[in-house]
Amino acid sequence: MNVQDAVAKAGQILDEERALPTASYWLAAPVASAAAPVAVALGERGAPRRSVQERPENFIFRSTNFDLLCALLDKVPKGDRSAIFGASLSRISDRESYRHTSQDVLYAGQWRRCSSELPLVAEFNVRRGDKLSFVAMLSKAALSPGLTLLLVHLGEMIALNHTLFADGEYPRIQTAVESIKKNLPDRELTRLQSTVQRNAVHWACLELPTLCDCVSEECRKARYLFLKGDLLPGMNFEINQDRGKVLTFLEKLGFTELLIQSLDEAERLYHTAATPFDLKNSLGLLRSFLEQLHLQACAAAQKKFGGQPPSKWGEALKFLRDNDVLSKQEEAFAAQFYTLMSDTGVHPLIAEREYARLIRNMSIEYGLLLLTKLDRLGLR
Repeated sequence: MNVQDAVAKAGQILDEERALPTASYWLAAPVASAAAPVAVALGERGAPRRSVQERPENFIFRSTNFDLLCALLDKVPKGDRSAIFGASLSRISDRESYRHTSQDVLYAGQWRRCSSELPLVAEFNVRRGDKLSFVAMLSKAALSPGLTLLLVHLGEMIALNHTLFADGEYPRIQTAVESIKKNLPDRELTRLQSTVQRNAVHWACLELPTLCDCVSEECRKARYLFLKGDLLPGMNFEINQDRGKVLTFLEKLGFTELLIQSLDEAERLYHTAATPFDLKNSLGLLRSFLEQLHLQACAAAQKKFGGQPPSKWGEALKFLRDNDVLSKQEEAFAAQFYTLMSDTGVHPLIAEREYARLIRNMSIEYGLLLLTKLDRLGLR
């Protein structure tokens, strides 16, 4: 599909979303009582101030039109996809990116009496596109009920799925919403001829300051939860300390920067996982890390012991065992651990957090064991 056709079809989907919105969050599993904390959190939908939930896996995002946009995106070459994202983001700066759902002219513009495609634009760009481009467009948003609805939904995204954004991205969101609040134009009302337009801007000016403050507070809380997760991940301080030792050894012993980056990215995905697919990607990186750790260890061992350096996982284990870098039991453990990673983390469609935590922790501790051995042997 050529990019012009794809942009036009994306426009059709977004127009339909404006008329009949589909973007919404749901409980991931049934609950016994409407008074359950997760049910209460979902019941806050549309409230200006939301409580940010610590376990985003309890909620799932669903949208028929989001699925259609993703299907459309997959039909376009990767090099052309930015045009689709750009076209969708341009609607944030369009004053007409909303629809009145009430005939009451007096209240035209109240966000509860309007619908918009902008919540879907946010989800589409954050989940499939460039999050920073979306955040940058917030500061350029047109003053309209569409912007009000966008901020309402952004608050819901943060409250129910705060790991959609990384810790370092939240200050940018705070800056963007503060800019919206600071630049609300009082005099713009006088330039609008239509009563409906004036009412729409009037209600936006009334509603936006509170929403901006609420989103900013949710950003603060989300950053706190990231900090809490970094400092107290399962209350296991030793794992965090040992991971730091692994990184130190990798640098000291001359392992490649790419290997270090793969471990860092696996850690980032583990901590910020918004979906089970993020956990799956984290485990895939950990398996690749384990493979390359052994192959590069063999390259270092070959300089001391000679022989032909292996190029495959099984050969690498045997090489390290034959040269007494690994004991027989350690070789067996590594082989079984690699099989566990493959069977539970890589082959299934998704990876559960329990497996992700197990394999992440074992990867760090086994990696520290092997690197300590290499250091003692003087292998570089």
